[in-house]
Amino acid sequence: MRQPLWFYPPILAYHRVHPDGSSKTPTLRPETFERQMQLLAQRWQPISLDRLAEALEKGEPPPRRGVVVTFDDGTEDNYTHAFPILTRRRIPAVIFLITGNIGKPGFLSWPQIREMRAGGITFGSHTLAHDYLPSLPGPQAEESLTVSRQLLKEQGIPADHLSYPAGGFTEEIARIAGRVGYRTACTTNRGFRRFPADRWALRRITMHESTRSSLGLWLRCCGWYGLNRSLRKPA
Repeated sequence: MRQPLWFYPPILAYHRVHPDGSSKTPTLRPETFERQMQLLAQRWQPISLDRLAEALEKGEPPPRRGVVVTFDDGTEDNYTHAFPILTRRRIPAVIFLITGNIGKPGFLSWPQIREMRAGGITFGSHTLAHDYLPSLPGPQAEESLTVSRQLLKEQGIPADHLSYPAGGFTEEIARIAGRVGYRTACTTNRGFRRFPADRWALRRITMHESTRSSLGLWLRCCGWYGLNRSLRKPA
């Protein structure tokens, strides 16, 4: 009999890695990101979201000191700045793509995505057009989740994981995500419950340039950081 997991490893949410840290989107300079990945490689056990999903599905404990690295949006700097660091540190990561933006200026192209996938990076959906799903009628939300996943699959990219834009979802949207084939869905600190773990409402910790010290990273990875944050309404 499968047992529900009550705890799961911290899931770190990144966006951009770029020398220009002035973007409105959370952005880390490459040297800050390198430092964080160095600490993760030395003191933690970075695992893929696929591995976490398998543990959740089987009700098995995830690896001790595990941590998952994720990126939202799929901007081009993920390839130019983050990918070489992840490769050098042998850290798996998942990038959630706004599938309608693939190939547009400033976003990843299909050749870059294929190269990164060959290098061990996993890809998932961040919806078709960065849609705030709770604001859409049910059929339109389902279309965004279905079409974005299908676009990736048509290019030979498995799309087993989803990230809700701005963390927004409802119980119905979470059910749709499972029904159309996503193994997991990530949010921010939103949700209906803390325990047990909900595969379609995995909470993440947004990472910033200010997290430069080993203590700051440890606090985010030790579990207390997530437990002490108030649980916000999903929508």
